[in-house]
Amino acid sequence: MSFGSTISSSMFNMEKLNIFLRVVSKLPYTILWKWDADVENVPDNVVLAKWFPQRDLLKHPSIKLFITQGGLQSTDEAIDAAVPLVGVPILWDQWMNVDKIAELGIGVMCSIHDVTEESFRAAIDTVLTDKRYKENIENLRNVIRDQPQTPLERAVWWSEYVIRHNGAKYLRSPAFDMPVQEYYEIKLILSIILVCALVLGIICKLCIKLISIFKRKTKLE
Repeated sequence: MSFGSTISSSMFNMEKLNIFLRVVSKLPYTILWKWDADVENVPDNVVLAKWFPQRDLLKHPSIKLFITQGGLQSTDEAIDAAVPLVGVPILWDQWMNVDKIAELGIGVMCSIHDVTEESFRAAIDTVLTDKRYKENIENLRNVIRDQPQTPLERAVWWSEYVIRHNGAKYLRSPAFDMPVQEYYEIKLILSIILVCALVLGIICKLCIKLISIFKRKTKLE
């Protein structure tokens, strides 16, 4: 169970923390929980540590489930280890990642905003008892691995390719040699701002003129 390196333990209020603690304390498993703060009354089946070798642990045959915030790297490591997930997204791209996890049928989402003991336990039980989640993530891993080269072999081949062809500059994006003002279209942006400012100025002047005319007519009446 890990909420990544970006999420600090201090970001959780005691209510959420106690929900997680009460649920995991009732599970018939040992829980390895990455947590960087002191916790009182830690259940006997929970091991807290500020850091775990996550990738190595996920590949251990005894690991049944990964409770994660849904970070991209954590998701990739879980897929590579074929460990189904319970995603508890908290910020940024984590919501999109966990949505995709649920869509692929390799895990379920448990919203941090309205999590309860019942919803968190239900999410865990669903993934642990339904064999389809394990089967789906194994199938996904096999599809990803079905390539003519391993990622390391491909990285070595392309590195040697670039060396053989003296840097292979023809593969480099033309944007690499573009001036900053051209790359970010500074002139275009300034032109748009200028046009918008002129239009706004004209509208303001027209409004002032109309108000002036309206006031004069009111005085005459």
